[in-house]
Amino acid sequence: MGLALAVGFGTFQLSASILPANVPNLVMAGAIETTYGLHLSYVPYLVLHAPVLGILKGIALSACILALFRDRPEASGEVEPARPLSAPEKRLAALLVVTLGLWLTDSIHGIAPAWVGLAAACLCLLPKIGFVTGEEFGKDVNHRTAIYVAAILGLAALAGQSGLGTVIGNAMLKVAPLDPSAPFTSFASIVGITTLLNFIVTANGVPALFTPLAQSFATASGLPLLTVLMVQVIGFATPVLPYQASPIVVAMGMGKIPFAAALRLSLLLAAITFLVLMPLN
Repeated sequence: MGLALAVGFGTFQLSASILPANVPNLVMAGAIETTYGLHLSYVPYLVLHAPVLGILKGIALSACILALFRDRPEASGEVEPARPLSAPEKRLAALLVVTLGLWLTDSIHGIAPAWVGLAAACLCLLPKIGFVTGEEFGKDVNHRTAIYVAAILGLAALAGQSGLGTVIGNAMLKVAPLDPSAPFTSFASIVGITTLLNFIVTANGVPALFTPLAQSFATASGLPLLTVLMVQVIGFATPVLPYQASPIVVAMGMGKIPFAAALRLSLLLAAITFLVLMPLN
């Protein structure tokens, strides 16, 4: 049980510290570029979020799982002998090295990490070069994810261009305790707002809804726009309930994990995040 939840929670929460590693990050990057014309870079994003939301949160997740679940993995009776890499495996390894290299050097060549990831994904699907046959592409590839991301980016553009984002932002500004003279209070309030949005639109939808509002929050709080945009990562990367992040739900289904067990872990990790990691961040 603990191993399955480690995969589900780690896949979603820890990957938020790496720019192109999960769907909400990609939605956020696209929404920021669409709404404000700003381009996020791989290395600065990693330096900003990885120490707390990646490393420290990974340690907290491990400690929570060890405390809540005392699984005892059994050793396999047979060990499969090592074999040399096949030609497709070598091609994939080379493609991953090139992709990571382009991500690390995006400040030099100026190509956004999302475009690099998209190009690598397209290469994986090309005949002979890639690793998916035409039949597998038609039957096994989940096209709904691509359509979903495109729709979310369209929603962000609509909210920004139509003025809907400003209307919602002004309504939230009336109740949010934002004050330029109290930066931590403003910081915590923005985290709280993005956390509440998680209950309404789940993690994938939070960046699309919040990003167009960021300018209003930046003006009211006195924080820089880019700071406000990056604060939302703490909120959407910390689901209070398991259903707010699809990888966790998938892990629960595949591991046949009771909802109560996943709920205990999500509540405990959220409490540690908001009480300890958020102030450190």
